[in-house]
Amino acid sequence: MSEEKKLPRVKQVKTIIVGDENLPTHYVNSVNIRAGFEEFFFTFGTAFPLEVTDMKDIENVDSINAHALFRCAMTKPMMKQLIDLMTNLYEDQLGQSEQLQTSPRKDEEHGDSDNRYS
Repeated sequence: MSEEKKLPRVKQVKTIIVGDENLPTHYVNSVNIRAGFEEFFFTFGTAFPLEVTDMKDIENVDSINAHALFRCAMTKPMMKQLIDLMTNLYEDQLGQSEQLQTSPRKDEEHGDSDNRYS
């Protein structure tokens, strides 16, 4: 009887984020991502709209400042997981939005139109 080589078992362990109930939520409308050799650096920020009184003023603007809120680094494998997760979430949300836009209104479905709000 030949002896089989025993390979170490690989077990995936699910990570559950806890203690996030007191984290502040920031509105982010600016993201900068830089790639290092083995990681990606994300900087999230908020840029505020310019106060423009005349449309001619906007012609002189080349950039606006975004206030940096948070920076993090992640490994290549984590970046791949993030891309996959965000792709799935985006497609799900897009599908739900499209479904809501194309589904007939409940009132119209049942012939219960009411012109009180017209």
